[in-house]
Amino acid sequence: MNGDVPTSTDTPMETAEVATTAAAVVPSEAPGSHSPSLQELSRRVQAMVEGDTFREKEALELTGCLIDTTPAGLSPPDVALSAVHHLTGLLCRNGNAIKGIAHVRKLINKCCERGVLSSLHSDLFQLCLSAKLLSPAIPFLETDIREISPNEGMDVQHVLQYLYYGGTIYSALRHYPRALHFFEMCLSVPAQQSSVIQVASYQRAVLVSLILGRPNLNHLILSRPYYSLLSAEGSGEKLAASIAQMTPTLEKHENLGLAKQALEAVREREIAKFHKTFVSLKLTSLASHLKLTVEEVERRIANMIISSKLSATICKKECVLWFETEKTDVDKSLEEVNAALLSSMESYNKAKELSNSLTLNPRFLARIAELAPGKDSTQFPATHGKGSLQRDQFKKKIFDLLEME
Repeated sequence: MNGDVPTSTDTPMETAEVATTAAAVVPSEAPGSHSPSLQELSRRVQAMVEGDTFREKEALELTGCLIDTTPAGLSPPDVALSAVHHLTGLLCRNGNAIKGIAHVRKLINKCCERGVLSSLHSDLFQLCLSAKLLSPAIPFLETDIREISPNEGMDVQHVLQYLYYGGTIYSALRHYPRALHFFEMCLSVPAQQSSVIQVASYQRAVLVSLILGRPNLNHLILSRPYYSLLSAEGSGEKLAASIAQMTPTLEKHENLGLAKQALEAVREREIAKFHKTFVSLKLTSLASHLKLTVEEVERRIANMIISSKLSATICKKECVLWFETEKTDVDKSLEEVNAALLSSMESYNKAKELSNSLTLNPRFLARIAELAPGKDSTQFPATHGKGSLQRDQFKKKIFDLLEME
């Protein structure tokens, strides 16, 4: 696996899952056989890594033995991580990625605490994408990450890969809001200069934002060809011309399928705009405005009606589109409001808990005492000083302290 180039681009975006279960099974030892020690396994892995002699069958068996000998609840040893990383690259190159999914999942569940991001997550996502079997990755993507593993083998590249692969998986599943969230998180990772992974994330983030109708990446330019697509967001005709001009580039990045979905979404939004103005509209007039054939317009409208994106009826005899008045589902609206309120309350409680833990933190109180010499550090900070000027000065010190932290 190349350390600079995101290897998930080896998997076409437009392909769907071709299997529903992983057939890979961790090999078991024969009864009465001698179980090799961790030191012996480490020597075998080191010899294969240094000699670059990883053979698929031997690598699978060796990784399985390492997983079995790794204590549960503890961070996996470096030798196990090294074996998994090399196994992932080998299986993806040979087109047998499905064989490694069960191994990596078992090691993550055995050694990684829930909510802690490790380098194994990116290996699992890469295997799932290469095998076109995305379901094993979903439980790990749906788990909120609270912290990053302190393991020495964990670096910023694994964080970027986790976010990039996660966005790619959600894009393949057409969960576009989550996909855009992961791509934007990848772009927000601090760095002195943008990596190849962030550039690839930007390219797909642009296309996903066009699908959602939220092109909010105008402030960032990591790929000028893709940046030019943002200016064509309001016109399907302009976007189609830009995509046709960029077809070789999109095919090279394996983003052509995603670009076609973006064009389809823009066309649908153009059609939906007429619902706000007209009660009925001739299909010929609509086709003339959109620079499409009547057959194309009719096909798109039919798909929108079937998928409940448009409330309308097509009169084939008169070749007229009749828009229907949208009906509001009161029960559904109440459920959405209730869910939003519960989410807001949960966020408020979490923020309150963090605030309380901060004000009781000894390190925080010690720093407060340093910033306000002569004051009793056991007092609650908000009671220090009287008058608006003193309060403003104290607030400034607090903000300076938080920035230093």
